[in-house]
Amino acid sequence: MTIGQRVFHLLEEKNMTQREFSKRTGIATNTISNWKKKNTNPGSDKIMCICAALEVTPEYLLSGVTEDSKRGREVDFMVIPSGTKERELLEMFNDMEWLDREHLLDYAKKTLSKYAHHSGIRKESDSLEKIAEFNDIEIFMDSNFEGKPSLAVYYIDDDITGTIDIQKGLIEGDFSEYVRPVIDEWLNDNRAQLLDMWGKKKIELLPEWE
Repeated sequence: MTIGQRVFHLLEEKNMTQREFSKRTGIATNTISNWKKKNTNPGSDKIMCICAALEVTPEYLLSGVTEDSKRGREVDFMVIPSGTKERELLEMFNDMEWLDREHLLDYAKKTLSKYAHHSGIRKESDSLEKIAEFNDIEIFMDSNFEGKPSLAVYYIDDDITGTIDIQKGLIEGDFSEYVRPVIDEWLNDNRAQLLDMWGKKKIELLPEWE
């Protein structure tokens, strides 16, 4: 049995019309009909969407069997509507060379890791609230206002956290020689307002700073 014949066998088995199959896969109905009329097979670029629509594995569609001699291994797939950012990203990914794909995946993993750490710094204390963001640096203040006036700092690019003693102007953390002066300059420009916020025990979002 050819791949095309197997497709029509599955369509009949599932009582699925060619029109419904076309909607699920995005393959034109005349293309589907030609597989039967001309006894041809779908192109390799169509295999995955066909498997998703018919709920079979690529192994079964291509050979009629799977490693465990069953068709029924569950197929994990998702439907991504056209015109969405997710679809656009997936289509661009499919057009990339394999090395570019690896670079993109690596970047995505690092980005997710940063966001996970970013969420973690806020979960360290439910009372931490972000009051400023500049140059990929995020500043948090504790709304409980316990102890000496201080801030929590997170530098996104290097995934580094630290603290600031507002009164003494001391910055703690493994920030690079390029990042530390930026934090220090921001602190000097905003120290009076930060001390005022701490004294009044009222957190406010600070204006943009460059």
